Amino acid sequence: LRNCSVSSSAITMSSTMDAKLAEAMELLRTSSTNQMMARQNELPRLPIPSLEESVEDMLRAIAPHVSAEKLAETKSKTETFIQSDGPRLHQALIEYDSVPGRKSYLEDFWIDAYLLQRSSIAINTNPFFVLEDDPTPQRTSQIARSTALLWSALKFCQSVRKRNLEPDMFRTTPLCMAQYPKLFGTVRIPCVGKDRVVYHEDSKHVVVMACGMIYWFDVFDADGNTVVTEADMADLLRRIRADADSYPPEACINQAIGVLTAERRDTWALLRGKLEQDSVNAANLKIIDEAILVLCLDNTTPASQAEMAKSALHGTSSVLEGSGISGGVQVGTCINRWFDKSLQIIVCQNGAAGINFEHCVIDGHTVLRFASDVFTETILRFAESIKGGFGYRASSGMQASSTKNASGAGETKASYTRIEWKVSEELKSAIWIGEASLSDHIPQVDLQVLEFAGYGKNFIVSHKLSPDAFVQIAMQVAYYRLYHQTVMTYETLMTKKFSHGRTEAGYVVSDESIRLSRSFDDESMEDSAVCGLLKEAVDRHVKVVRLGSEGRGIRHLFALQCLAQSKGEAEPELFTDEGWTRLFKHVISSSNCGNPALRLFGFGPVAADGFGLGYIIKDDNVQFCLTSNNRQTSRLLNSFKATLIDFAAVLEGRPRKREGRSPSLNKIRQWSSMGWGGL
Repeated sequence: LRNCSVSSSAITMSSTMDAKLAEAMELLRTSSTNQMMARQNELPRLPIPSLEESVEDMLRAIAPHVSAEKLAETKSKTETFIQSDGPRLHQALIEYDSVPGRKSYLEDFWIDAYLLQRSSIAINTNPFFVLEDDPTPQRTSQIARSTALLWSALKFCQSVRKRNLEPDMFRTTPLCMAQYPKLFGTVRIPCVGKDRVVYHEDSKHVVVMACGMIYWFDVFDADGNTVVTEADMADLLRRIRADADSYPPEACINQAIGVLTAERRDTWALLRGKLEQDSVNAANLKIIDEAILVLCLDNTTPASQAEMAKSALHGTSSVLEGSGISGGVQVGTCINRWFDKSLQIIVCQNGAAGINFEHCVIDGHTVLRFASDVFTETILRFAESIKGGFGYRASSGMQASSTKNASGAGETKASYTRIEWKVSEELKSAIWIGEASLSDHIPQVDLQVLEFAGYGKNFIVSHKLSPDAFVQIAMQVAYYRLYHQTVMTYETLMTKKFSHGRTEAGYVVSDESIRLSRSFDDESMEDSAVCGLLKEAVDRHVKVVRLGSEGRGIRHLFALQCLAQSKGEAEPELFTDEGWTRLFKHVISSSNCGNPALRLFGFGPVAADGFGLGYIIKDDNVQFCLTSNNRQTSRLLNSFKATLIDFAAVLEGRPRKREGRSPSLNKIRQWSSMGWGGL
């Protein structure tokens, strides 16, 4: 007994260790719970540049695109502005920024710029991602992939709501996390004149769309824990798919209220008002508005990446021909969307998947993190299943309701609800008109994909050049080779290093990029000289981007314009100048957004005569998605490809092939003088 006894000192030591362990565990739990916003208060405010700095940035941006006379005229107006209205508005903006509770001088003005837009947000505003294919063999079907993505999306949602999502960092710099709670349960409500955004941070259900029909089911309890298992979810989706497929196309189109979200905003606002006059329809809208997200089960199998990108951007248009005044019934996936929701996950029959998101309060970087984490989680869970563990895992962070066990054994089968609309003849006509309008718009957008496999980030970095700047300069040269002109080119620049930072406008055409564009196919130029011009253009681009990322650009002036408008004042002459208004006509609007989880990223053209370019730079390849309103989209991508090949040749000291160039400007003028080509 003496040998088995425990001394009082040992008991005391053990109790002390237990207490310290419990204290450490509580500290770990608390820090983990609050880690998402742990460094939010460290973030600096978005700085307000000086008037002189912003005017300098504005003049630099427009200088390549106007004549010397026009530039001098605009410069004169900026000088007048600095001496008259500018200082007063600038001081008013400083006071506006200092109002208690206001996080940024720009945020509300920028959101309003989206909400005031009256055109359709489908294609014109909502961007998209196409995810990489799931490498797990079990997830090549729609239901399996949808279940995996939705389950992982809910885990991400839980992490956001419990504030234990790991914070974003750029190298050692923390980034703003304020957008993440707005990913889920957020909706843009159409209103005449200006829309509004509504957040539902405690939403508990998801909406599923199939064949234009709308369904919903609960996934969380009041404490934010799951009330369905992954097996439940797969069963629910399978049954929803079967139910939607059981209805004839005529029944589906008459319930396809979602197509109205693609209408012009004032039109949709009036129609939504008519829907809300009926209590059943009003309740239906509330269910959709408050949903965590929308899952779209599409009845298509895209045969190419371009087709999948089109599905993610706007869906497909396919008319089942028939008799009657309409000439047929729309059975495409364009009726299977709700563009007002912050997040739509789109999954096709072959498991191909994408994301469409409403842009007014969420930027691409935030959705990129969501897509990356969701994709990665699905792969990691498959890897764990091979090792023997699957389902609810302590390490997964997915917390189940205490009233629902992991297997669901012996419990009532999970259920869904199909939304049924009370559709008047007027609303039925509006659905058909809205569908026809969207079907008109879809073929007007030419979307093309280039998956450039020649090289990627590793090659560019090996030559000590910035990959993003390199691709941007190649784009400018490619456009010049096709059209023999330089145009207003915009790159989205992230400012999330600041509290509630969003983006700054990067106007990236420079004297250096123009010199390179004009000289690149000059046969009298030595390759070494061209290489020097290329490096100078890339270096200049890096400097412009760096300024924008620090909050320098034209959005300070934009805020001053908005402030004057909000006060009902007459706009200063500067804001009616052609130079200023030209800054908002982006012939090339571009954005770099990607990581290994994404296959493609894109958006519609911002200007009617412009191009929208989304690109992803990976280690050994670059993915491009280019859109336009039926301009020379494919030819520009071909020029892009040839230019990237020639850029590599220049860097490696090999001769340029010049396969991407169009006839020289002198040759064009010669043909024009002979009356050829109508030039």
